[in-house]
Amino acid sequence: MVRLKWHKLRYRADDPPFQRHNLVAALAAGAPCEVDLRFTADHHALCIHDAVLDHETTLSGPVAAALRTDIEAGRQRANRGRVLDTAPLFLDEVVAAVRAHGSVGPGLVQLDVKTPVAELHPEALARFGAVLGADAPAFIASGYQWDLIERLRAAAPGLRAGFDPLAWYRQPQSMPADQLRALAERTRGEAAEAEIYYLEANLVVAGLDRGVDLVELVTGGRPGVMVDAWTVDPTRPRLPALLARLVGAGVGQITTNDPAVLGPLVADAALRPRSAGWWRSGFGRRGR
Repeated sequence: MVRLKWHKLRYRADDPPFQRHNLVAALAAGAPCEVDLRFTADHHALCIHDAVLDHETTLSGPVAAALRTDIEAGRQRANRGRVLDTAPLFLDEVVAAVRAHGSVGPGLVQLDVKTPVAELHPEALARFGAVLGADAPAFIASGYQWDLIERLRAAAPGLRAGFDPLAWYRQPQSMPADQLRALAERTRGEAAEAEIYYLEANLVVAGLDRGVDLVELVTGGRPGVMVDAWTVDPTRPRLPALLARLVGAGVGQITTNDPAVLGPLVADAALRPRSAGWWRSGFGRRGR
């Protein structure tokens, strides 16, 4: 069965990102979930997507220039800017929730680290490893730089590894077959120890359109290695066809902002028999 990952801890599309109650709900459901991470000036890992505080909190300025105490005095914002009564979420709170839950499957919580490796301070690495501690195997670190993932794993023994080659290409629909194969080979060669490869759904489809099975090429059929196709929401055009192609291609996980709605659709796609030429139905626009 294909797993659905709760993007930014969202269960429904209108949920604000990084809500504590959704983290608890995902853990209770045994569902994979994801938080983005950036590091503050005093080297704490904050759950935030943007490099600045302005859009996701009531504060302003770069995350990297802010202190934790100042951030804790702010409040989160909902999707359209509405101020919430909750303070921004930090990694140690995520780890505490995992610890309180008890048994969490390996790599179930994705830490998508947005801070570039060149900006990763040794104290941030040390604190990251200390915060995860013995619970590191419950987490999987992901990013666009494999050397970033290697440094995070060295700081937190047992941490699972993920990789996204997004930085290596632009528009997947315009890539010819040879470029798609080269991207897959580079991805697998660079990040040979990754357990999950995070591939844009449109990239997977572009490969299928050209007879290139990116899922097979990057995983190589290795046990325990999967592809996560991101980000697929109910608003996508021709959604049933897209889901059928992703499931048929063998993706192990799909990232979505609306698992509540997408869940039954994915289950239906998994039950459909594949017709001849199912991989040739080209469509899709790049979107996240």
